[in-house]
Amino acid sequence: MHQYEKAFLNGILDFVNDAVTCVNREGVVIFWNRAAEHMYGIPKEQIIGKRIGEFFQKGSLMLYQVMETGCPVFQVYHTPQPDTHVLINATPIFNDSSELIGAISVEQNITSTVKLSEDLFQSPGKQNPKISIPFIVQRSAQMKQTVDYLTQTAKLNVPILFLGETGVGKQALAYFLHSLGSAGDPFLTLNCEALPPGLLDAELFGYQEDFLNVHRPDMQSGERQGKLDHAQNGILYIKNIHAMPLPTQVRLANAIRDRRFFRVGGMKPISFTCRILASSHPNLMNHIKDDTFSKELYYTFHLVSIPALKDRIEDIPELGIHFLEDLSVKLGKPIPRLSTNVIAALATYEWPGNLHEFKNVMERLMLQAKETDITLEHLPESLRLITLSEFFEESKQLTDLSEEMERKMIGEALKRTNGNKANAARLLGISRGSLYYKMKLYNMS
Repeated sequence: MHQYEKAFLNGILDFVNDAVTCVNREGVVIFWNRAAEHMYGIPKEQIIGKRIGEFFQKGSLMLYQVMETGCPVFQVYHTPQPDTHVLINATPIFNDSSELIGAISVEQNITSTVKLSEDLFQSPGKQNPKISIPFIVQRSAQMKQTVDYLTQTAKLNVPILFLGETGVGKQALAYFLHSLGSAGDPFLTLNCEALPPGLLDAELFGYQEDFLNVHRPDMQSGERQGKLDHAQNGILYIKNIHAMPLPTQVRLANAIRDRRFFRVGGMKPISFTCRILASSHPNLMNHIKDDTFSKELYYTFHLVSIPALKDRIEDIPELGIHFLEDLSVKLGKPIPRLSTNVIAALATYEWPGNLHEFKNVMERLMLQAKETDITLEHLPESLRLITLSEFFEESKQLTDLSEEMERKMIGEALKRTNGNKANAARLLGISRGSLYYKMKLYNMS
């Protein structure tokens, strides 16, 4: 590597917030970035050129494990020091000739996230008393900004279009806006994916006798009101507005702009006094590019993007307490105490199902917990963190021994297996990566 390339690489690795450790195939540290120095309090001058095992026994075992197997490991949870929580990713490194030359571990410090979550989960009385709807938790800056903005729009009665993934709480925010108005005002919903296109117009605007005779001859003649009539002075929440037919979109845009609408088949203008709230997935702009969503309707709305749950992890503890308290009352059971491992798992999971998935997990914990403590075993398989201790559980009996005894046991195992390292590792109850590490550490051929 050229000198300037090395300088750029060092600059990049020192710039990242995660602790990065690079070792050669013998386990000697060849790079230790600033984040690692800060996390462990070990200057690079003190650790570079030394075996990683002299400083971190379990961490070194992981690096030898990935070198021995050739397989990377991801998101392994570890507490290397008291009150320090990290997620470790490690991978072997090969040269252009596919020869193993070492390994890299990257440790993400999640201490602040875990501590904040732990404090909040263990102090359920510190919730925000102003919010009565569980999904509207605003400890995260994004949600606080969103709720503040929506509160201001309530004074203007402007139409709002919520953009966000399924389950992020779009309808909960619509209910929140309704709660800011008169309690007696109607709140109606219309799901554009639940009705065939031919009837969506009639459901929204109502219809006159001519339309009725053609489409529903079994019904009595006369004028029928739609959602816009029934929601007068209140709120009409239109779900999945991206599925609304283009002609209906244009009619709705005109109605919002002119503050009046016409029934299907009718000619008499009807006063438009309700507030329109709508929701769609975050990729609505793609429908505009495909000419399947009206630009006119799109720019009629004030757009509000709702962050996914994975992007508002500060809200997770309070959301959890809301759900657990509610379930505690319904089930007549005390609120369980969540272990630190469980809190770390909840705070670092991606939550693809967002709030719906999170609520289901809270229900599962309450139903499964027979004691007051919740551990990793109570979580669904997809949420469970692999801890570094579990990763190397099989080496526990060996690591508790003195160096002299370890040497003796390894030597005896190799003799009994005629030097077969795989069989010797099984005999000792450890992984082959652990055995290789110990042999290299003690210079055993």
